[in-house]
Amino acid sequence: MRKLFTLLFALCVTNFIFAVSLTVTGSFPDNSWNNSKLDYLMTEIESSGVYMLEKILPAGTYEFKVFNTGTWDGPGTGENRQIVLSAEKTVKFYAKMNGSQILFFSDAQEIYVIGDVVGGWELAHAKLMTNNAADATYTADVVGGAYKLIVKDNAGAIIWNDITPDNMTVTASGNHTIKLDFASFAATATANGSTTPALSAISNSYIFVGQSPESATWYNGSATYQTENFNGKNLGSVTTPVYLGAEITTAPVLEGVVVKMFIQVNDLAVKEVVLPHNSDNGTESSKWKSTTGTNVFTDYSLVRGETYQIKVWFNANQGETTLWDSNNSANYIATFTYDLGTDVEMLKNDFKIMTNDGLRVILGSKSIVELYNISGQRIHSDMYENEFVFKPESGVYLLKINGVAVKVAIR
Repeated sequence: MRKLFTLLFALCVTNFIFAVSLTVTGSFPDNSWNNSKLDYLMTEIESSGVYMLEKILPAGTYEFKVFNTGTWDGPGTGENRQIVLSAEKTVKFYAKMNGSQILFFSDAQEIYVIGDVVGGWELAHAKLMTNNAADATYTADVVGGAYKLIVKDNAGAIIWNDITPDNMTVTASGNHTIKLDFASFAATATANGSTTPALSAISNSYIFVGQSPESATWYNGSATYQTENFNGKNLGSVTTPVYLGAEITTAPVLEGVVVKMFIQVNDLAVKEVVLPHNSDNGTESSKWKSTTGTNVFTDYSLVRGETYQIKVWFNANQGETTLWDSNNSANYIATFTYDLGTDVEMLKNDFKIMTNDGLRVILGSKSIVELYNISGQRIHSDMYENEFVFKPESGVYLLKINGVAVKVAIR
């Protein structure tokens, strides 16, 4: 009899130790972070393993977490979760155990879809779901790939694992409804009709600095074909206008895709440059490449001798889908010192020579203008009146005007 009593006692103690007992704890008027308050104890929904608590709360902003009753064993790291009520509301809290981890959320929280399916894993790409009586849904054209359902903490940062600790998957691109069933924690993605191809990738970005793609220096953006990276590059003293262009790849080959490069110096106005279509690789991918450089300095008022940042990033848009190539939202950033106007500006006889944007000569009278390379080969000769403008490649040249020779350096 004693052995039987001992066995029953041990079983009862074991069940007591490992029993799930979850409590909502927070800054509610009648709780004040009491982690063992009985009227905040959660109740299991029909042996489902999901626990629920329903409370009527007045308008206000509340912070909360879910803990094992009487302990502080709960979500572990991370700031408090938050709900904001504009009026009195019946709020439901849901929780379940995932091993030793507590998954939990409230139907009054903002719940988001984030991941490859909606353009990226940064908070800027997260899509707000619509909270209904029994679920939260998001319906849109999405890209096949991975996603998670996330909430934000009281500081607005992403909480990754409260709802879907593992990545979920949409198997094909097209219009889908992504749904979170509150009572089961089930996250599903259901296709609405037949799926259609959609923009799925933007990658392999390169950035050029120079007067044209033919004479430019090419740098790596997200790709690694070039020897140098644009990001972190110091372009040094800049005495002529900086022209930027780019090449980037999208997949698959689709109609209606628009690809843009964005340029910004420090925190000045952002410039948008549409990259023209260049070529297709069958049906797999498209290449977009600028054919002329964009003058970075146009419409900017910069101070000579100051050091600046050039920020570059890209996006591709097709319908509801927008994908970004932005160095994980940090942008591709090079630096330079603005020294425009400090290059050669000479007054010789009755002509004036300027080399701060190619070669420009102001002529006092009709003149014969000749241009030679450093080897003495004549590359241009003609009669000009008023002005002579020429944009040769960088190098040292011999300029003759009515027989008067001047050596000029073009950068």
